[in-house]
Amino acid sequence: MTEKQETIVVEKNRKRALWALAIVSFMLPVSIWLLLLGFQPGRPEMSWAMMTFGAVGLVAFAGSALAIIRTMRAPWRLELSRAHLTIHAPTYDLAIGWDQILGIGVDKVDHRLGCVLAFEEVAAVVQGASFHNRKSRPNAVTSTAAMQARMEENYDQTGYHFGIPGRLLELPAEALAELLSKGRTGKLWQEGEEPQ
Repeated sequence: MTEKQETIVVEKNRKRALWALAIVSFMLPVSIWLLLLGFQPGRPEMSWAMMTFGAVGLVAFAGSALAIIRTMRAPWRLELSRAHLTIHAPTYDLAIGWDQILGIGVDKVDHRLGCVLAFEEVAAVVQGASFHNRKSRPNAVTSTAAMQARMEENYDQTGYHFGIPGRLLELPAEALAELLSKGRTGKLWQEGEEPQ
């Protein structure tokens, strides 16, 4: 294998995001139609129920469309190499040596099944972070101190330091956990093994 072949990339789940965007794009005109129908042009009375459903739908689906587009544009992906796992997120890139990963599993992440990681030493892990895009949401992680505090708090609450939401990447949670486990043991790069 060449050096380029030894790096395995897991991209974000664009197919799911495109389907979600298509559904939301269909519901936006429906919400506008309900809103306009509530006015009932030519009639003296307005239908407040239809107007309310239309307005709420318009706000909700427009907000969902913006969130989906923001997720699609964000640089979410994982890169696996013989030496480390690199997580590319909207506000940081985090390179984690395989020897720092104590455990890999599947658990609830943001109320859905996701791949979770527990680390040997959090302070050493956060040193592999480089931060960018600091003009983001106020609760975003933008420093090693904030990242370490969040990981430690997460561990106290859930039993793992870092969670990857199941629908974020193109692999389901179980397949991603298996891939990372093979990366950690080096089985991904053994002769005859092909990454899935």
